[in-house]
Parts: sequence; C-alpha cells; structure tokens
Amino acid sequence: MKDETIRSRWSIPSTLFFFLACILLSSCAPSTEQYKGYFESLSLNPSDGGIDPGPEKIIKKAHGSYGKRNEVLYDMDLGAAAQASGDYRTSEKAFRRADRLSRMLYTKSVTNLIEAYQTNDLVIPYRGYPFERVMINLLNSLNYAETGDWTGALVETRKIRLKLEGYNQDYPKAAAPPGKFAQYQNAAINLMSSHHIPFNPAQLNHYTDDGFARFLSGIYQEAQVNSGGVDYSSALISYRKAYSTYEKNWILYHAPIPSFVAPALLRSAEASGRVNLFARLKKRFSGVSWIPSTSFEKMGHVIFIGYDGEIFHLTSQRFAFPFPIANTLAMVSFSVPNPVSGGTQVFGHRVVASVPGKAVVAQSHSEVAEPLMAIGMTNFQDHLKRVVFREAVRSILKTAEEVVATNVADRQGGGIAGLITMIVGDVANVASDEADTRSWRTLPSQMDYAELDLNPGTYDISVYPMGVDGPVIKKRVTLVPGQFLLLHETDGR
Repeated sequence: MKDETIRSRWSIPSTLFFFLACILLSSCAPSTEQYKGYFESLSLNPSDGGIDPGPEKIIKKAHGSYGKRNEVLYDMDLGAAAQASGDYRTSEKAFRRADRLSRMLYTKSVTNLIEAYQTNDLVIPYRGYPFERVMINLLNSLNYAETGDWTGALVETRKIRLKLEGYNQDYPKAAAPPGKFAQYQNAAINLMSSHHIPFNPAQLNHYTDDGFARFLSGIYQEAQVNSGGVDYSSALISYRKAYSTYEKNWILYHAPIPSFVAPALLRSAEASGRVNLFARLKKRFSGVSWIPSTSFEKMGHVIFIGYDGEIFHLTSQRFAFPFPIANTLAMVSFSVPNPVSGGTQVFGHRVVASVPGKAVVAQSHSEVAEPLMAIGMTNFQDHLKRVVFREAVRSILKTAEEVVATNVADRQGGGIAGLITMIVGDVANVASDEADTRSWRTLPSQMDYAELDLNPGTYDISVYPMGVDGPVIKKRVTLVPGQFLLLHETDGR
C-alpha cells in the first residue's frame, strides 16, 4: 500500500508533467525543412529581374508548421521570400504585420519581467532579435523603393533609429531578477564566474545605429529633390550619419568603410551651400571622384542591392555544473542558443550598362554595404550575455526547489519516494530547459551595393555575381533626368 501511495503521489503526476512539457516545447519550435528548398529555389530565379513565385510558394506552403507562437517569424520569412520573388506588395504587407506584432510583443516582454524568468523562451511568441526587428524596416524600405515610393521608403528607414535608441534605454530596467528569483542572483553570479561564462544582465547593444539604413535614407531623400519633396540638407545629414556609423563598424566588425559614401557626402554638402563643411570634406577626400549636384540631377541613376548567402542559424548548447544547494551537491543545468554556419560564396557584383546593340558605356563593382553576419553575431552575443544569466538564475531556483521536494519526499515516503522525485525532477528540467533556437533564417549573410550614374536614355543592364556563375539580372531600362531606379537580387549561395 505504501509503494502504491508513493507511485500515485509522485510518479504519475510528475511523469504526466514531463510528457506535457515535452509536447508543449516540441510544438513551439517551428519546422526548418522549408529553408533548404527556399535557398535552392533562389538559384533558379530568372535572369531578367522578373517575378519568380518559387521562394514565396515554399514559405506559404510551410505556414501551418510555424504555429501560432511564430507568426512574427512566418511574416518575416514571407516578407523576405515574397521580395525575392518580386512580389513587393505581398512582401510589404507581411513586413508591416511582423513590425506591428513584434513591437507589441517586445513591449510586453520588457514590462513583464516575472514572466521572462518563469517561462521557457520557447513557449513565448517569437518577437525577433533586435537586429532582426531592424531588418524588417530596412528590407521593407526596398519594397517601397522598388515601386518608386521614396516617401514610404524613407519612413521605414527612419523607424530604425527610433528602434535602436529604445532598445538600449530598456535593457538596464530589466537587469535585476524579480521576486523570488532575486535571492539566487549572487549564486548565479558565482556559478557563471567560476566557469568563466560571459554574462551581463544589463548588457547594452553594440548595434546602436545602421550605416546602410542611414545611407539609404540619403538616397531616398535625393530621389525626391527634383520633385521638390526634400532638399539636399536632409540628405547631407543622412550621409554624415552613415559615414560616422561606418567608421564605428570598422571598429566593431572590421568592416571597411564603403567608398560610395564619400561622393554622396561631397555632392550633398556642395548642393546644400555648406561652404566651410564642403571645404573640409574636399580636403579630407581629396582623391575621391564625385559628380556635382547640377550634373547629377540631369542624370539617371541605377542602384543595385544584392542579398548574398545565408545568415547563421541557432542550435542548442547545454551547460551542466555541480552546485551545492541546501547541503546537497546538486546538478544545475540549462541550455542556451548557439550560432552556427552562415556565410556566402558571393563577394560582390559587377553592374554593367550598355547601349542596346552597342558597347559597354559604364560599369561598377559593388561593395559590402551591410555586413549583416557580423552585425547579427555581435547583436546575438549581446543578447546572450543577458539571457545566460537569466537561465542560470532560473535553473538554480528550480534545482533548489527540486532538492527541497526530494528531501521532503525522503522524510515522508522513504528513499524510494525521494529517488523518484529527484529523477522526475531532473527529466522535467531537461524537457523545460530546451534552448530557443528560433531565428530569421531567410536573411542574407551580407548586402552589397553598386550605383551607375548615366545620361538619360535606354540601356541594357547586366549584373554579374563575383565568386559564382551568373549573370543574375539582365534588364532593359529607360532613364529620364533625376530618376532613381532600384534593382535587387537575392542569391542564397
């Protein structure tokens, strides 16, 4: 009778909890099968810059496998896939939904600290990493630019600055563990320090501004100069911010400052009438070729942006350490996401313009404008320093509660009851501490940029990738004075 009582009190409910935890967590992680087909489909894009529904269809077909907790992730994937397919309207709608929902979920996560400590991240609706939430707006700006809506494009890039400023204002508020978790803060600090695991619950993001977003803001502003919508002074501010951010990128990510920023700085400073600033810039960039604004406004401009390769994805990394709790040497364990893979074989593009049936009249080699792999990795590591501390605190608390429960079971039901409680508790901890490995996997490893400034007329534009076979785009365009035309290509190689 005593053994039956022990089984009914400990084994059945705890085992039931274990299986429920496993089912719950497995249902939270979305399928990743679609990504292989998605990146394979990108290599099948037609080379005329037209519509290819393949990538978009693959993501839409997988919608049911994402689950309700991953609607933001689905919309981010759909936005990227629809853009790669040339369906800019669908992409714009998906990105707007992702932006709105991720903003709501982020606000909730900052204000509800207890839930953040009590709940495994996998059962919380996915809201995206900070750099991912920024990329929603950057990519969406290109949807507007593709259709010539420069005002809409500028609105999206301006949102980025406000987002990045807000994130670093919020993190210090969420540094201290709430409620009952606070009593294990020092224990977590000792555990992490003794095993040399980097952590900082108040870690700020190194990613505080985006050079490419700033530069694109300048382009979007210049595209409206001829219509009188914006003057060169606004573009000058954007280009100056872009250059200063790229200087910081060199320090943070060892990413070279793109050469296309200096000519834009010189042109906008000259056109704005900033005589002293223009003189300083001319001295600083004395060897740089640039086109004065009076000539620039009479030309047409072909802008190319390439999305190259795949960004990293996440796997689970588990930590387990012996730790003394309540006169017992217990095992404290927790899992955190770990970035792997990612990269590209494409190291740029050559953009060529020729008069139909005649020789080449202009060409340009692209440069990396957005080192997204480096930005994302640094931003993820900043996030990890906050998350790993929270996971350590939560694991120590759960282990302490398990040790107490085991000791109670020993006193009330004997050694068998204590053993059962300990085993079931350990297994349940393993089930409930699965790392959150969700991420926006349809992002590229990098974005590159090239520009051709041409006299008005009709041209055949060809874009050739460097490092892999091409061309990826062949398109005939007709340019008028002051026109900006955006071409973009997604290459998963």
